[in-house]
Amino acid sequence: MRVEVGTTSRTAGPTSARVAVRRRKLDRFELGVLVAFGAVSLWVLTLDLLQVVVNGRVWTGTDGVYIVDQMQYLAWIKSASHHLLVSNMFVLRSTPHDYFQPAVALSGGLSALGLSPAVSLLLWKPVAVGAVFFSFREYIHRTLPGLWARRLALLLALFFGSFTTVYGSLGVIGDLFPGFLSWGYTFGLVALACMVAGLLTYDRARSAGRIAWWPGLLGLLASLLHPWNGEELIMVVIGTELVLWRGLPRSLAQLKLPAVTVALSALPLLYYVALGRADISWRLARIASRHGFSLWSILLALVPLLIGAAFAVRRRQPNFLAVATRTWPLAALLIFLVSASGFSATPLHAFQGITLPLSVLAVEGVQRVGWRRLPHVGWVTAIVVFLITVPATAFELNQARKLAAPTAGNANFIERDERSALDYLADIRTPGGVLTRSYLGAAVPEKTGRRTLVGDCLWSEPNCFGRVNQAQALFDGSLTGAAARRFVRETGATFVLADCTTTADLGRTLRPMLDSVHRFGCATVYELDTPSPPQGPLAEFRGHAAVRATGRK
Repeated sequence: MRVEVGTTSRTAGPTSARVAVRRRKLDRFELGVLVAFGAVSLWVLTLDLLQVVVNGRVWTGTDGVYIVDQMQYLAWIKSASHHLLVSNMFVLRSTPHDYFQPAVALSGGLSALGLSPAVSLLLWKPVAVGAVFFSFREYIHRTLPGLWARRLALLLALFFGSFTTVYGSLGVIGDLFPGFLSWGYTFGLVALACMVAGLLTYDRARSAGRIAWWPGLLGLLASLLHPWNGEELIMVVIGTELVLWRGLPRSLAQLKLPAVTVALSALPLLYYVALGRADISWRLARIASRHGFSLWSILLALVPLLIGAAFAVRRRQPNFLAVATRTWPLAALLIFLVSASGFSATPLHAFQGITLPLSVLAVEGVQRVGWRRLPHVGWVTAIVVFLITVPATAFELNQARKLAAPTAGNANFIERDERSALDYLADIRTPGGVLTRSYLGAAVPEKTGRRTLVGDCLWSEPNCFGRVNQAQALFDGSLTGAAARRFVRETGATFVLADCTTTADLGRTLRPMLDSVHRFGCATVYELDTPSPPQGPLAEFRGHAAVRATGRK
């Protein structure tokens, strides 16, 4: 008897280990999901490259549908390539180098070695796609039993999409779709993966009854990359621990792991608070980025998952990850409400990654109501999954195709002569900022390393739209003579860059103040003789003057 038991115990361990290893490996289904997710992530990049190869267009290196954000990241990388810490290059005054973001710093280092900012930013795409896929997969494996339950949850977590009302029109909310985030928002995707990995490592440490640094360090990285994910990690940990501790004896030892995790994750959030108070650019950018978004639109988009999840929410759960899965949506809701208030901004970011916990709960919920007993359950499941993944994904791809297409006033593609003018500004040694329309102004920091008067109405503050209108009036000829020269002097610019749509005769208008003129086909660079510091209502070299110049409260 002892021999049989001994033999069984000796062979059971390795066999179980081999089974566990096989289960951890990607199977063909999961590999197909990864390939599909990777293909979706390359959609906009492929469209851009086709424009270059087929139509010979000049691409500025953006990889997203909202160019303002992409140019902002590229400007950060350009700034970091010179100083490590980032300053605001979308104003002509000198701004402090005080922003640290680890991914931007690494990309800046690569750019300092000779890689273009656009390429150094694109290198994060495979990192982000792989990190999100494998962290989602691991989370699902740890929270759901059963092969097909896990497969369905993985599909839904990465590809779920449902139509809703977006500002009064039928559409899909991009922030709820991980594929959308892969189009230029790779920092947010990496932060989401760090948050998920933080929960997984926290669960392991908690189960082993030990203190671990990894959950807090991953939370710290998530907070630095995308503060909303760090906030969510903190809220999920606190909320889950409160649920698990309810009615149980507590000790100081049990508080160490959550305390370390929360403290480390919160450090970057304190840094962002200090940054917003000390740096006027960050304070004005937060004000400019405030917007409202309908919570009902978000809930309507999530209805298919919420229906299934409702059957699983109230089930008693004994372990950390199971409770965390139920706490996560509530944490997202709370952060959304806080972000929609005057304390923060961009509330929609709070729901990035919400498809992961809701997909796990939805699969668990339909299992509890006896979904398997339905006739032709395989076909029914396939049809339902198709309806809540493929149409919305196709809609997103089509919308991206429209938004990424070359259009007037969108600097994702520019004219060859405009590129030559930007190259000239990048090569000459004469210091100074650039006055141009916001169309090319968005590209000036990354392409030339110079500051610009206007290019991004999150960062070209205060009075951004006033600047946009005045610059437009200068280049279309409606601002002329002494008024035009006074405006140019007050900006403090050294160079005036006329793009290919300029209709004004700036050579004649600015002749009394010109040092040289350099023409590049339809684009022209005017160098001023004696550039002045910013003056008048556009003066921004003193913080209080900048605040008074805006009208914002």
